[in-house]
Amino acid sequence: MPIYPSNPNDPQFQSLNGHKHKAYSSRGHTGHTPKPKTFESRVGGWLPKDPRAIEQHVSRLLEKVDRERRPIEELHPVILDFKDLVDTTPALRRGFTQMFEQVPIYPPYDKDPSLKPQIRDYDTMFRAFNYIITHSLPHEDHAFVGFPINAILNWPMGTESGLEVFLMPAVNAQFKKMFDVWAEFLSTPASCQFLTTEDNGWFGPEARRHLPDFAEIFKCDPSAPYYGFKSWDHFFTREFRDGVRPVEFPNRDDVINSACESTVYKIATDVKEVDSFWLKGSPYSLRHMLNNDPYTTQFVGGTIYQAFLSAYNYHRWASPVNGVIDRVEIIPGAYYSASPAMGFTNPDGPDPEAQVLSQAYITAVAARALIWIRCDNPKIGLMGFLAVGMCEVSTCDVTVKRGDKIKKGEQLGMFHFGGSTHCLLFRRGVKVIFDERCLTPEPKVRLNAAIGVVG
Repeated sequence: MPIYPSNPNDPQFQSLNGHKHKAYSSRGHTGHTPKPKTFESRVGGWLPKDPRAIEQHVSRLLEKVDRERRPIEELHPVILDFKDLVDTTPALRRGFTQMFEQVPIYPPYDKDPSLKPQIRDYDTMFRAFNYIITHSLPHEDHAFVGFPINAILNWPMGTESGLEVFLMPAVNAQFKKMFDVWAEFLSTPASCQFLTTEDNGWFGPEARRHLPDFAEIFKCDPSAPYYGFKSWDHFFTREFRDGVRPVEFPNRDDVINSACESTVYKIATDVKEVDSFWLKGSPYSLRHMLNNDPYTTQFVGGTIYQAFLSAYNYHRWASPVNGVIDRVEIIPGAYYSASPAMGFTNPDGPDPEAQVLSQAYITAVAARALIWIRCDNPKIGLMGFLAVGMCEVSTCDVTVKRGDKIKKGEQLGMFHFGGSTHCLLFRRGVKVIFDERCLTPEPKVRLNAAIGVVG
């Protein structure tokens, strides 16, 4: 259930819902019933939870690659450049070879349900990459796969070699070049192929089951070809119709609003400047999250709110407060680095949804955008908004600049195709009272809804 404030006269919460709320600050919790300091949930919908669905998807992809019968030398130049780097760099050749060899040969990692081998070498991997970056994405009716490249790397990411390889700057530089090519294609009319009402279309029966009121809430024209969208990227970054997500309590500077249409993943207090973010539980490590920003020390002992955007969500970000943009930084990072605690060393097995269980971890290593806002409310002062890309293209596109006056609900930026999560960061001593439903399993929060107040 989305979180809606409705009672502006409530004396305890001062206008947020009339529900119970929990205060978070550098001093910890308040209230009579102790609550854990963090809450985590599996969310997203970018990859199916059932590994068999991913295996079926990869098998179909390989069948398409085989039908093309394209010689290696005819692959896209950006793929050939990536492959040449791996072929000629000893550490990369070893790493890319071993990450497939280290995937277990027993179910569910060995073969797909039709007994066809999954990808077991990097030559086949590059052929599959080539097909993906030159095609748009269908909405598969059996199980949506929103991360087609991640589906290929799902198990290799959790191996010892994969954990090492996907952190290497040279590898991520090549992924960036590859994604730039794919992003260019996804911005062309040719990428509209599946923006249809066909069974595998994004306006087809299965897709409508997830977004039954699409035409009512998003700006589009159902009578026009492709619903009026000019490209896949145009569809992905679609806007809400006016009035669909009104800003709640726009003039209340003590109220924090939701910056994204999202699902709460984790709320943490007393965060440390440096912590072991790669261990199970993935504690936040501010120095790494904020890329050694000079403002880091102000947030030691403070509060972090993290929420995740699903495949069907709105992918733009709005300001959670009234204030002025202090500074913006784009931080390069890794695209397919998963927490070691979620790899094959995990007693429960590797993360079946790739980076889903690594969301706190990737705040320290993934490509991300950091926006500092000086709030009109002096009790908040400086706060941070961190947009984190997950896998695939995942471009963080900031649309504000230093000195801009920003009001609640006004756009900060957007994600261009790919998974995404975001954080709100509050300084130590700032007492944030969150709606208690933010601590329940998988609470979905609408854009611009009030999520808390500052005491």
